[in-house]
Amino acid sequence: LLQVMLVIDAAVSHLENLACLEEYLCGLGRKHQALGVKVESFSTVGESLLFMLEKCLGPAFSPDVQEAWSQLYGAVVKAMQRGWESCPEGD
Repeated sequence: LLQVMLVIDAAVSHLENLACLEEYLCGLGRKHQALGVKVESFSTVGESLLFMLEKCLGPAFSPDVQEAWSQLYGAVVKAMQRGWESCPEGD
């Protein structure tokens, strides 16, 4: 969980320029692949993140806030998947 939050923190900190995290996120995707993590697990983590935000923010977790977080998390996952796909399984 700590690692997930560090990645989310990096994404929020570089919100205006997520492209600068591309190499880092691609590398992270390759590491996850090497560890045998399934791509489908990213959906579960994303759902958990949104659930946590909803519980912590309460009424402030509006549909617009939910959409913004969903888009941010989606961008992180897409970058990780690019790293995943650039590395054949087993490498």
